[in-house]
Order: sequence, then C-alpha cells, then structure tokens
Amino acid sequence: MNYRCDMQLDSPSGVYRAGETVNGHIYLTLTERALIKAISLEANGFAATGWLKPQKAGKPKKSQQQNLQVEKQPLAFENRVDYFAKIDYFVGSEASQPQIIEAGTYSYGFHVKLPKNCPSSHEGAHGHIRYTLQLLIHSSADRPIDVIHTRQLQVYSESELCKESRIGEVQCLEQTPRMKFWQKPLQLNLQIPRQGYSPGAGISVHVKLHNPQQLLLTEVVYRLNMVSTYVGLQTNKPKRRDIKVERQTLLSSGHELVSLPRSELEHFQHLHMLQVPQTPATLASAACACLQINYEVEVLVRTQQEKRSIMAQIPITIGNVTPPCPNSIRSMNPLNASAPEQTPTPSAATKLAPDFSASMTSLASNFREAEFMTATNLNKNNKHALSGEQLDFKPRYLYYELDQNQTQEEIVSH
Repeated sequence: MNYRCDMQLDSPSGVYRAGETVNGHIYLTLTERALIKAISLEANGFAATGWLKPQKAGKPKKSQQQNLQVEKQPLAFENRVDYFAKIDYFVGSEASQPQIIEAGTYSYGFHVKLPKNCPSSHEGAHGHIRYTLQLLIHSSADRPIDVIHTRQLQVYSESELCKESRIGEVQCLEQTPRMKFWQKPLQLNLQIPRQGYSPGAGISVHVKLHNPQQLLLTEVVYRLNMVSTYVGLQTNKPKRRDIKVERQTLLSSGHELVSLPRSELEHFQHLHMLQVPQTPATLASAACACLQINYEVEVLVRTQQEKRSIMAQIPITIGNVTPPCPNSIRSMNPLNASAPEQTPTPSAATKLAPDFSASMTSLASNFREAEFMTATNLNKNNKHALSGEQLDFKPRYLYYELDQNQTQEEIVSH
C-alpha cells in the first residue's frame, strides 16, 4: 500500500532550544482503503556511539600449518544514552484490533516537550546525538511496523557561563634533546580574558614567546579545536570499555613572521581574535556517559629550523548556544487538527496589513544631531573640496515630536 505524508512544524527550519515544545501537524494521505491497527508518532532523543576494533591475529594450533595465522573477528563497542522517548497514538493502540480506514487525507496535531537538560545535536565519526520524529503505521499483528516518515530536529542546549569568567593562562616549554645542551628551549605563554564563550563571541588570544637564541620565526598558527570523546562498551562483555578521541579543527588562521625585525625575536608578542562559530555546547561526562564534547585554543609557532617549534593548548567552555537564525514568530496557542490555509493574494494581503500611516500623521518629525556623540572631522589633513573648509560631522537621527497635551492625557489615564 502507498502512503504520502507531510509533516509541518511551527519552526520550519526544525531548530529548537532545550526546554521548548515542538508543535506540528501531520497530513497523511491513503491512496486506498486499508486495514490498520495503529497510527502513532514516536519522538526520541538519544546519544549513541559504536565502532569496530580489530584484533591481532592469533597463533595457529599444532594441527594447523605454522605459516598460517588465525584471523580474529573485530570487537564491537556500542553505547547509548536516552534523554526522552514518547509515543502518541492517533489511531488505535498497541492492544487494539485492526480497523478499516477509508482512502483520503487525514490531519493529526501533536506536541512534544523537549527536556531542559538535553544536550545539543551532534554528528561525529564514532557517534551522534539525535532528536527524531517518526510516523509509524502498524497494519496488523503479523506484519512489522512501517516507518512512513522521519524528521530530524536540530536542538541547542542552554549552558551557564557565569562560572567561566576567570582568566585563562597556560605556559609551555619546548622539549630539547638532552645531548644538545647548547640549545636553549623556547617558552610559550598563552592568555585569554575568560574561559567561557558563546557562538559569535570573539576569543582574544595573547601570545608571548621567549626565544633566548633569537631563532628566525616563520609563522604563528591559531586554531579552535573541538575534541570529541566517544565511550563504548563491548557488546558481549559490557564491563570492558574503549575510548575513541576525535580532534576536529573548526577555525584556523596563520600569520607569516618572516619579515619580523630581529630586535623582536627574543621577546615576541602577538594578539589575535578567533570568532566562535555556531557549534554544540560543551558536554561533560556527567551529562552524557557515552559522548563528551570539549574545546581548546591551539597556538603553534614555527621557526626556520624544521625540528624547532612549540605548541600549546588552552581549554575553553562554549555555552548559551542559540540557532544562527532563530524563528522569532512562533504559534503560542495549541494547534488544532485542520488543513493548511491558502496563501492570500497580494491584493488581499495589503488589505489585511495594518495601516501605520494613519497613526503617524499626527506626529511631527524632523532630524536632530546626536548630541551624545563627539563631532568627527571628515578630512583631517586637507580641506573639503567643495566648501574649502574642514567640516565636522555629527550623525543625525529621525526624531518624532509628540503632542504635549496628548502625552499628559495618556499619563493621567494610566
């Protein structure tokens, strides 16, 4: 049997914050009458990890040839943490009897409440954090459940950064060979104003390099890395666990230092700004036992000698993650099961739009200079080409003058 399904959400982009309610409609079209036991919507939020770990080939037995090695099956590691699971039945239930449903289009409204403490969505090499909506149809007891439609949500968590306002600083010393005692090690110092940031904020990285031998420098590289730690349990032996660490570079910026004056080589300083992109919030092991997400700022300073370089990392915390383009207009009332309304024509839309011109006619408007700003000279060096004078400029803003009698009446009424 053929089904057609359309799922409409109050946020068309499918982006939500932790703690919000997902409101939507499902429009299910049956091309012909069918015997159906249940129609349900399953909502899940979970974190899962999994990978295969190869084993070393074992030694052959005496009965086998000595030149052949016995291949062992790879070990499977898996882990899962569920944050919420919900099933809403639109038709029937798990214990109901199948019933005949005529062909046509049926509308079903639904509401899914997201937990406040759920982490942000994430996709990695060895695991993921997903939030899904699945429409299921159970025809009869002897047939499997059909997944008609699947919709994946993008959820962003809310994390507090009040405890991450302290200054971050780290020092690193170059590891030089013991036999080459004449090589004086490089010393790198990193400093950031605070350790907590949100997407869109800038990380001001202050670099101080002590170069006692005045080695010629080639470049300094700044990186923002996301470190994902995956924890898996062996399938047949749950007490055994394995860890996979994935380091992904989100931002990278390099600056050449070839033309650096020799007087600045011994005590080199540099300041760079890294802008935090839209990314999941920091996820600790207390919030998720199978997947942790951390961030670090990495700085690498290279010299003209290939074997002489120094690198340091400083950890940071990312929280208060918000969508890049949040949907400001959302339906606050519960949705009713009804077909979607038609889009009004342009002529009808102009009639429905509020008329602001009538309310603004009684307000007298003019332009005033911004008194709180200092004047800016347009041309400090040369005179202006038109007037022959040096002109000072202040920005002007549109200003509306309210009627004093009207404002007094409004204050008295309130």
